This record gives sequence, C-alpha cells and structure tokens, in this order.
Amino acid sequence: MPCEPLGRLRPLAVNARPDPVVTHADPTPQIYVNGKFAAQRTTGVQRVSSQLLLALDAQVPPGRWTLLCPPAAQPPALQHIRVRRVGLAGLPLHLWEQGVLPWAARGGCLLNLAGAAPAFARRQVVTLHDAAVFDHPTAYTPAFVAWYRWLFRRLARRALGVFTVSDFSRGRLVAALGVAPARLSLLGLGADHLQGVAPDLSLLDRHGLRRAPFLLAVASANPTKNLAALVAAFGGLPPGTQRLVIAGGGNAQVFAGAAAPDPPGVLRIGPVNDAELVALYGQAMALVFPSVYEGFGLPPLEAMACGCPVAAAQAASIPEACGDAALYFDPLDTAAITSALQALLADEPSGGGALRERLRQAGLARAARYRWADAAAGLRASLQGMGLTA
Repeated sequence: MPCEPLGRLRPLAVNARPDPVVTHADPTPQIYVNGKFAAQRTTGVQRVSSQLLLALDAQVPPGRWTLLCPPAAQPPALQHIRVRRVGLAGLPLHLWEQGVLPWAARGGCLLNLAGAAPAFARRQVVTLHDAAVFDHPTAYTPAFVAWYRWLFRRLARRALGVFTVSDFSRGRLVAALGVAPARLSLLGLGADHLQGVAPDLSLLDRHGLRRAPFLLAVASANPTKNLAALVAAFGGLPPGTQRLVIAGGGNAQVFAGAAAPDPPGVLRIGPVNDAELVALYGQAMALVFPSVYEGFGLPPLEAMACGCPVAAAQAASIPEACGDAALYFDPLDTAAITSALQALLADEPSGGGALRERLRQAGLARAARYRWADAAAGLRASLQGMGLTA
C-alpha cells in the first residue's frame, strides 16, 4: 500500500552474514519472507503476517528462513527465522517492495503474506486476501485500483503458488482473475493472538468508558467497512446513556470518500494497540461488525476469543468465519442494523434476556477452532507440497 516516506535517504549497512548455501544434496531453496508489513501500521493483513511469522518461527528449523525487512521495520522477536534489513533508509515502502526486495530474495523463494508482492520476483508464493479492488473499486483511489488490479492479475499467472484466506475470497478471485479454483490454496488463520495480553484499562478511563454501557466497532475507514450505516443505525436509537465506540484508523492515499458528522453518543478513538483492544473487548456490551466486504473478517473472532458477544453482517466471508456464533443482520438495511443494536442493548439479566451470554459462549467455542500454530503448520505443509521447504 502507499505510505509516507520514512525520511531523508541515507545508506544503511546490510547484514553481512551470508545466507546458508543450498547444496545439491539439499535441493530445497532458502525461504525469504516479505517483511514490508513490519514497517506498517497493523491492520488485518499485517496482523495475519506477523502472527503467521511468529507461529512459523516456533516450528521451522534454524537456517532455512530469512525475514527481509525495510531499514525502519520493527519485526517481532524471532528465534529461528533470521532477520535481515536491506535497502536504503527513507525509501518509500512501495519502491522497496518492488525493487529492493526481489533483488535481495533472488537466491531463494520469496513468501508474501500481506497481499502485495513484487511484480517481477523470479520465484515467489503470494497471498491474495480478497478481490476488493475488483468488487468494490469505488472504495479506493483510482491509482490504487489500477495498480492492484494489474498486479493481482500478474501474480495469479506467474507466482509459484497462490494462497487466499476463505472460500468466499477464492470464488471472487477466480471470477476476477480468470484462473481455475485449484490455482488458489486456502490459508488457515488464527484468533488466539490476544491471549495473555493484559488489558490497558487507562484507555477506558481516558474516554469515560469504565462504567458506561457501549457497543464497539473495530474497523478502518475503508467504505466497505460500512461504518456510515452503523452510525446512522445508532442515531436511530431512542436517546439514552449508551455509546458507540469506533476504534480504527484511515489512509487518505488508499481509501476514497469522506465521513458525515456523527450523532450524539458516537466516540471515535482512532487506532489502538493490543492492550487497549483487549480492554475494549472486555468492557463492551458487544462488537458490532457491519462490513459489507471481507476476505476473512478477523475482528469478530478476536472479540469472540476475548469473550465479547458479536453482531455481524450477513455478507461476504463473515458467516463463513463466524458460523453460528454471531447475531446476523443485513448490512444494507439500516433498520435491520438498528433492530440488532436494540436487541443487544435491551438484553439485560434483570429482564430475563440471555442473548449476549449465548453469543459469548458460542463465540468462545468458535474462536477456539482458529489457532495460529495450526495455520502455520498448514502453510508449511502446502509449501512442502510445492517442493519449497523441507
């Protein structure tokens, strides 16, 4: 994705340790991982990349895998996967990915987990999370759409392997790219990355949320997240003490459109870190996820894993991910969203309601099915099937 320059260009010394030499007796190539995500703000695809990398690090033998990063990246702490920073400090991430990265990975196979990938890398495996630039082009800037449509078509034809994250995305990518369904392999995901994260309750205190009832939305400013419809539905509720808290950031270089003024009771708190997110999930009456388009839909499963009830859109891949553990609504019907919000807010124990508790229990069981260790093991098995790793 487009990004801001990281500062004045200056040379940076490259890790001088050579990568292990692959001999004729050991024909599998060195695996390089695209580490651009480690220099970006964490959203869905960056979360997937970092968690898969951590899970892989616990499973792979030392010496075979290397994470290639931009100079300013902040990768997670790794034990078995080597970290190598390459390129010039200050080079825009897009140029780093398209120019520096394929050169640095030229001696092995490049694994891309975060959607984008070099157009001209010789040997690589790619992960295309969704077909949004084909299905919802008006959500993005024209330059973004044109580039990613061309790039995805090229990658689908030339990559050694192509992963995607749901049956829904596989169907939409097959239709958009004109490839056979067998060309795309499913990549499992996890939902256990917030386990053990201590909540930062100071966020609740700063915003007066410690004792105030609130519904939570976690999403970027992408128009497909449908936050405008959620805000309109919330504005249709009878006046009360309830609040709608929206956590997430935006990027004007990527997403199109502008937000309308919010009604009373809506609180936008911007991007949050993991400790703050755990605090929000732990305190919210429910997560409301109104998105009309998802390649997978990670926030509902995050919330479920934290014991937070979930109401979600009956759209795209969301029912595939959430199963029977969510309260569903039509995301294109404002009245239907309002009705779901009313059901969640009215569901108090004093009134005999059990909706939120049922959703909480079902969500915990559903989220337990998604483990990053299992996802990494599945990825390794797929790469082994391609003859790319031992």
